[in-house]
Amino acid sequence: MYLENLDRSLIIIEIYQLFLFALILLFYGYKKTTSKKILAVFFLDAGIYYLALGMYYLGNYQITVLLYHFFVPAILALYPLFYLYVKSLTNQNFSLDSRKLFHFLPSLLFFLINTPVFVMLSPEQSKWFVIYGFTETGTGLLLQLVTKIYYLWNFVVFPLQIIFYTYLIIKKIREHKNLIKELFSNLQKKQLNWLIWCITLFFALLVINNALLQTEALDDIIIRVGYNISMIAITAFLGFAGLRQIDIYKEIADEEINHIDNKDIILADQNENEIHQQNNITKKGRNNKYVTSSLSEKEKEEIVSVLEYIMLTKKLFLNPDLKMTDIVSEISLPRKQISQVINENLKDNFYNYINRYRIEESKRLLENIKFDRFSIEGIAKQSGFNSRSSFYAAFKNETGITPSQFQHLCKT
Repeated sequence: MYLENLDRSLIIIEIYQLFLFALILLFYGYKKTTSKKILAVFFLDAGIYYLALGMYYLGNYQITVLLYHFFVPAILALYPLFYLYVKSLTNQNFSLDSRKLFHFLPSLLFFLINTPVFVMLSPEQSKWFVIYGFTETGTGLLLQLVTKIYYLWNFVVFPLQIIFYTYLIIKKIREHKNLIKELFSNLQKKQLNWLIWCITLFFALLVINNALLQTEALDDIIIRVGYNISMIAITAFLGFAGLRQIDIYKEIADEEINHIDNKDIILADQNENEIHQQNNITKKGRNNKYVTSSLSEKEKEEIVSVLEYIMLTKKLFLNPDLKMTDIVSEISLPRKQISQVINENLKDNFYNYINRYRIEESKRLLENIKFDRFSIEGIAKQSGFNSRSSFYAAFKNETGITPSQFQHLCKT
């Protein structure tokens, strides 16, 4: 009895939590970020899905019958919505346009196919289907047709969505990780690693739930309690992480409008192509991305000299939030030309290029006895790093030893 009451409470908490996050994100994102609005719609859609499922678990089959019309399109809209959320975070000039609606065609089609057939069922048949239809085949042409529609979306369309959108999401995040290293010297809150783990766990739970619907394991109260606790935890993590997630490219886009000629502003479609091309950057030969560049070797060498001069004299790298647009503003050259020189002549990306100067500065401080009273974190901040962890990682990657080991070697 205790576990049954706990199960009912967990279901209600999860339904409440999904709709609550939807409202918070909608309010928080009003006239601010598109990404938060899309995530709010995702939570609203997940709320509809889980409300129908929750009513089924709670034995309220009349409401389950009413919600089943929306249950199918809701689950088929979940992955497209999350993909658009990821895209809104990883595209510099993302906008919601009519082309994005094509992602919701399967959801719309199954709503138009399933609803007329399901409506024609008698009340007794509808109730029988939501109780037994997921595991048994009913008698009668309409019941069999509803069952076939269920098998089609649940065992064909939804699994294909999982494969297709998982690939797209991972691809977008990988491309994004390459792009931010060309734009930022501080990657904190920009790498989106949490998204991969979160989406994997969230949709794994959905797959597990659909599998449970086909078996008698659904009647096991311990399994249901474990599932509901997991879903509450993942939903809470996704909601709070989504609220904290910054709009990564907004500041870059705003600054480029002010500092770069209109022809150099990367539009949404161009941005996707360039990110893909950046994956092919190697330390040999010329990157295809710069085939059309008019820069001569002499001009590139001059840009290298200018970059080194401003780094050594103005020490821009000491700014922990230094961005490519700050360099653009400083030397009044298009971002693409600066990126080309760093990629081709210096064989690196902007992130590593700036960190090399920071590491050299940190070495100078670690060797100086005047800075012995500083902690490693203090040295990191004095060198332009935004955190101890990023300092340790960059320093060891560049030198092969930790800052503490380097300091010890300097004193011996």
